[in-house]
Amino acid sequence: MTNPKHARDTDNGRYYEDPATGDLYVSVTNVLNTLNKPALAPAAAKVTAEYFADNLPAAIRASRNPSAMDAFIKAAKAEHKTVWESRRDLGTRVHALAEAHALGAPAEPDEEAQPFVDQYRLFLDDFGVNLATDLEAVEVTVLDRTHRYGGTADLWMRLKGLPGGHPDGLWLIDIKTSLTKPATTVYRDHPLQLSALRYAELALAPDDSEHPIPEFVGTAILNLRSTNYGFVPVPTSRELHAGFLGLLQASYVLHGLDMKPCKPINTPARKPRTRKAAA
Repeated sequence: MTNPKHARDTDNGRYYEDPATGDLYVSVTNVLNTLNKPALAPAAAKVTAEYFADNLPAAIRASRNPSAMDAFIKAAKAEHKTVWESRRDLGTRVHALAEAHALGAPAEPDEEAQPFVDQYRLFLDDFGVNLATDLEAVEVTVLDRTHRYGGTADLWMRLKGLPGGHPDGLWLIDIKTSLTKPATTVYRDHPLQLSALRYAELALAPDDSEHPIPEFVGTAILNLRSTNYGFVPVPTSRELHAGFLGLLQASYVLHGLDMKPCKPINTPARKPRTRKAAA
């Protein structure tokens, strides 16, 4: 995840600030977090199991002391968050280096991120992209004031000569990085994400001037891995956008829900029972 100029962290996750009004709009990825994602629990379990396997002697020693075992289990339960935060940080650095390469800007060397950027450069070469003429924009903030959401489009890029009958023209592309998933990986929330970006109301230039969202001929996920890449066209439509808007409404309802008053009530007072006298 990148750190766009207008993104703001809140108690309810990432929002975008409208520079013209100061209003805060929930981010596209924040909205998609309301979806049930079945793959997350097995992924967390895998990281936890690997932590136990890698630290088995410590687990055995801790098993002899209840307080030590509690501490070990606490650390094991937190490991997946540590791992995922590290992977998110890597993704942010890859995005930054890819943006720098696209813009011809200087960037600090990053040994861990560089293999992913090398695959990005290979994608550009393989698809015959001339950055001087084919790159329309990178890291574009989009806003939708009517529906109150914001997001960031990674790439607006012109492509041509694609196999499979895919059209020539301007494509909306979102970059995904992973250390473990194959380059073919796509999820059901990707069409919703790209539909939200495609059908937003306006885009912001670096100087915060407002511009209409252009017409795209296609939308795709660009999976960058350390040793390969995958360019995966995914569908976007007004119908999928409507599905995103349903999640958007649910997000605002949930983010505004105050659960603090929801507490157990006292047991109602009851009158003592009296037994009827035997006839």
